[in-house]
Amino acid sequence: MRRQLVLLLVGSVCGYLMIAWAPVVTPFVWVNFITDFTFHPLRSFLAMVCFFVGFLANAAVVRTLLEGSIRLMLRQPVRWWEWVASFALIAPFYWLFQLNARLALLFFIFSVVYGIISIDLAGSRRYKKLL
Repeated sequence: MRRQLVLLLVGSVCGYLMIAWAPVVTPFVWVNFITDFTFHPLRSFLAMVCFFVGFLANAAVVRTLLEGSIRLMLRQPVRWWEWVASFALIAPFYWLFQLNARLALLFFIFSVVYGIISIDLAGSRRYKKLL
């Protein structure tokens, strides 16, 4: 459960920093967006690193949430505290949507898709084969 809480914290902080460091172009024009990224390379690089680290952390939480849900439906044992702690992912995404809806939506989509891709329900069976 401690791991889940750390992942939630890392994902939230990285999401906030990504939104804070990404260029704000209103109304959105692709050329202005790329120009701002070009003229502020360090801020842009840090925003991209935070995006990458943050969506990986959130994807791990999404994976735990989905694996626990699937295991509940299949009536397999579930780590209850980790599964319940994963529901706290809703609060950081709500907060990020209040800051910048477009970037938060992109962050959310990447996190959920990668979390779904990384689900491993056969992990317990793989260890039994090695024994």
